[in-house]
Amino acid sequence: MSKSTKLTLRRSECPIAFGLDLFGDKWTLLILRDLLFYNVTRFSDFAVREKIAPNILADRLNRLENAGLITKEQDKVLKNQNVYHITDKGHELLPVLAEMMAWGLRNDEQAPVSEQFLHRLDEERKQVVDEVINATENGTIEDYRSKEMGVDPNVYINH
Repeated sequence: MSKSTKLTLRRSECPIAFGLDLFGDKWTLLILRDLLFYNVTRFSDFAVREKIAPNILADRLNRLENAGLITKEQDKVLKNQNVYHITDKGHELLPVLAEMMAWGLRNDEQAPVSEQFLHRLDEERKQVVDEVINATENGTIEDYRSKEMGVDPNVYINH
C-alpha cells in the first residue's frame, strides 16, 4: 500500500476523526511532544524517556513518517541508528500541543508549576500559549519552564 493510499483510507469524513486516526493513541502525541518541546531525535531516547515498547514505538514513528509529520535519516555518527526530525506539517501541531499542555497544567492538581503561572494561565492564556510556542521554536523551552513556570529544572512536567 503506498503512502498516499494509507492517508486516504478513512473511517469518516470528519476532520477530528482524521486527526484521531493519526495521533489519537496513547503514544503518538507524546512522541511529537518530545520532538517539538525536548528535541528528542533518536529511537533509543524515545524508548527510554517514555518506556514505550520498541515495536509500538517503531509503528508510531513509521505512521508519523508516512503521514509526513516527521522525517527519518541515518545518523551520521552512529550509522546503525536513525535520527527523526519534525516537518513543517508536524510543526503545525505545536499550538495544539501547547493548548493541551495549558489545559493539563490548569486542571492537574499535581502540576509542578507556580501559582503565579497558573494565575497567568487563567488571565492571559493566549499570551502564555504564544510564549510556550515561541520558547519551543527558539529552543529555550527549558529556560522558560524554569523561569516563567517555576518548574524545578530536575523535574519533568511531562511525566
